[in-house]
Amino acid sequence: MSRSRSILDQCRPSLACWMIVAAVLAGAAISREPAFAIYLVSFVYYGLYWYAFAWGVDSFRVFKRDAMLLKAVSVAALAFVYLQAPPDFLSLGVIGLGILLNARAASVLRIDRTYYGHELAGLTERRITAFPYSLMSHPMIVGNVMAFGGTLLNPAFRAAWWPLATLHVVLNLGLLAMERAGTRRRPAIRLAGLLILAVTAATATVAAGNDPDSSRLSQGTS
Repeated sequence: MSRSRSILDQCRPSLACWMIVAAVLAGAAISREPAFAIYLVSFVYYGLYWYAFAWGVDSFRVFKRDAMLLKAVSVAALAFVYLQAPPDFLSLGVIGLGILLNARAASVLRIDRTYYGHELAGLTERRITAFPYSLMSHPMIVGNVMAFGGTLLNPAFRAAWWPLATLHVVLNLGLLAMERAGTRRRPAIRLAGLLILAVTAATATVAAGNDPDSSRLSQGTS
């Protein structure tokens, strides 16, 4: 019994995140409004990052696994709607550069440190000097902003889904602010993160419901 309780305690944030995803997808299926699902599942992983950074984790392995899976869901949702727009080569080029910068930074940093291994798993602090850290302090955030912001260079995608990409950019800047604040300011991070995620959820819900262009997706898949 105690072992089962320990496993449940370790997986509680994980279960909460996946229950949110399941509830959003079920609600979208019932109401035949996939635009709501696209918006809302796109941002669950930011909530997981914030929760882990602000409160810590019982199992770094579980957190890392869920963070990767939820980010994959988020990126897949964005790619699904982006690829329905006519191709724009400038947009694709900027997205590609952002992805390459992010991938290079992750390969240099290593997977554990990528997911707050120093803050959450007690890894020793290291100064990384290899490219791209030789040029900037937070290349992964910069790469994310480039990739998500690059989607807005596609006029057709921008017209229908600009709030989706804009929220990604804003939330990545929020992650940057959180990382710079550090775990010593966890009380402030908890409050600020809660407010930001609440505003994000409200904005995403309004955008999904009011954007006539994104609602075409609902009609096309119903």
